[in-house]
Amino acid sequence: MSGMAWDILGMIAVGIGAAALLFAGAHALRKAGLAVPRWITPAGIGLAMLGFAIWNEYSWYSRVSAQLPATVEVLETGTGGKAWRPWAFVIPMVNRFAAIDRAGLTDTGQGVQRGQVLFVERWQPTRYVTLDFDCAGARIRAVAEGRESDWLPAAQDPAYAVICERGG
Repeated sequence: MSGMAWDILGMIAVGIGAAALLFAGAHALRKAGLAVPRWITPAGIGLAMLGFAIWNEYSWYSRVSAQLPATVEVLETGTGGKAWRPWAFVIPMVNRFAAIDRAGLTDTGQGVQRGQVLFVERWQPTRYVTLDFDCAGARIRAVAEGRESDWLPAAQDPAYAVICERGG
C-alpha cells in the first residue's frame, strides 16, 4: 500500500473514532435532558479528519527524518502548497528533502569519494543521484549508468560541503 493510501486509511480511522465519541457524547447529553443539534456529529467528524490530515502533513518531515540513521545528514529541505492543502501557502511545511549517507561513501581512488544523494518527497518514491566528490579539487560530478559526467565546480553545493568541508 502506498503512503497516500495509509494517510487516507488513517484519516478514515480518525473519522470513525470521532464518530463513536461524538455519538456517545450526544447520547449521554440527550439522556441528561440536553438538546444536541444534529449537525454537531458530522461537523465534529469532519473537523477531526481535517485536523488529522493537517497534523499528518506538518509532522511528516520530523517523523521521517527522525527515522534516518545517524550517518545520514539532511542537505536541504523544500516547501510548497497545493490547491487541496491551501493552509500550506500560509504556513509552509516541508514536503521534500535531500540527504546523503556518509556511511555509504566509497573511495574510488585518487582522493575521490563516491556517494548517493537521496531525494525524498512526500508520496513519491525516493530517488537518488550518485556523485563523485573531489575534495582536493573542489569539484563534483554525477555518475549515471556507469558513465561519469564532466567535473563541475562545487562552490556552493550542500553535499560537497557536508562531505569535504565538514569532513564527512
